[in-house]
Amino acid sequence: MQRGYVLCNFDLSQVLCLTPGKDGVRLQDVSSTKVLNKAMCLPDLTEAKNVSQMLQAKDLAGNLEIVNVARLYKKFF
Repeated sequence: MQRGYVLCNFDLSQVLCLTPGKDGVRLQDVSSTKVLNKAMCLPDLTEAKNVSQMLQAKDLAGNLEIVNVARLYKKFF
């Protein structure tokens, strides 16, 4: 179980994860806690904002919301 902040879409159905080769990012559907364990989890809000701005500047991710990962875990527990 992770803690911190993740980047996800506005309806909280997809979360940003690293690709298996750890050379890129992609959105994955939040269908289980295993997906949340793979999510790119950032320790504090400042770092999450910095990563979000960097991804938006490089057009790697669209409009994403910064959410505490505990909010997503509540769907399953």
